[in-house]
Amino acid sequence: MSYEKVLGEVVRDIRLRAGLTHDACGEVINATHLRQIEKGLAAVRIDTLVALCEVLGVSPSQLLLVVEARSVGEEVEGRLAVNNKQIRALLEAGRFEPVSPEDAARGIRGLKADATCNETRRLQAEGLSKAEIARQLSVTVRTVERYWLKPVAQE
Repeated sequence: MSYEKVLGEVVRDIRLRAGLTHDACGEVINATHLRQIEKGLAAVRIDTLVALCEVLGVSPSQLLLVVEARSVGEEVEGRLAVNNKQIRALLEAGRFEPVSPEDAARGIRGLKADATCNETRRLQAEGLSKAEIARQLSVTVRTVERYWLKPVAQE
């Protein structure tokens, strides 16, 4: 079953368990549109989903966790345990740490270039040749030359 269909079913189930009609959610979403979402026939914008969750008395993350569990045929408790383990690992790995505006502006290519530059200079200091560094970093010799530190001229 598609994610949209499962999402719609979960929204419907929560709405019904909360004792709300389609019209009761009318402040945040048109009743016809809500029916379409509940049938899995329409997408929902994130701002609408957040507002709808507020009316339903659940957080978007709670709703999506239930959708995730149902979509893979798991019990919510089991999915929650897996999710907690995964999010801890991601937190420990720094995946949710903010990126500085400078790094965001540079993008992936800029960050990779910085890493290649730093690694080239580290390996150069260890005495490796340009060809050895290029092989080890899986880049061209031309790339290594770009980051190669030139010896400082002695007076």
